[in-house]
Amino acid sequence: MIKRNLPNLLSLFRILLIPAFLYCYLTAKTQPVFYAASGILVLSGLTDVADGLIARRFGLVSQLGKILDPLADKLTQAAVCIAVAIKLPQLAFLLAVFVVKECIMLVAGARLLRHHKTIRGSMWFGKLATGVFYAVMFCIVTFPSIGAQASLLLVLVAAAFMVFAFCMYIPVYLQAFKQN
Repeated sequence: MIKRNLPNLLSLFRILLIPAFLYCYLTAKTQPVFYAASGILVLSGLTDVADGLIARRFGLVSQLGKILDPLADKLTQAAVCIAVAIKLPQLAFLLAVFVVKECIMLVAGARLLRHHKTIRGSMWFGKLATGVFYAVMFCIVTFPSIGAQASLLLVLVAAAFMVFAFCMYIPVYLQAFKQN
């Protein structure tokens, strides 16, 4: 029973890691606590990879998992963006880019569902943007003293990949609307 639900349990675990990350990062004043916050972020990323691999490799893909996995991803990314924006207000535009992109994709996905169209899972460019996001956030969380310019440059890279992924998803959604 546990094996069958392991990917879903990993997704739930990722959701439970969010408050732990927020507490560690937002209260961090010493380098070891920043390391702990980044460790939680790494653990979240590893469980994200693991749940997908396990689900596909062992045929454990479920309808619940198709909802839980992206929900855990988006909640984690939103929490990290909010936390970074609180600690470093000059980087809040990343939160704005994230919110606009996700809201538009949510509306497009809802329209596809309403018209009984198939929604494709995440694609390579979405995974790439997510990987870049986590790498950037890992650097910012782990090394809070890297400076405003370096942090800004890193966030610009993450935002560029988010916009790139969004632009790449547009034809995917349009194609889905055209399907019979």
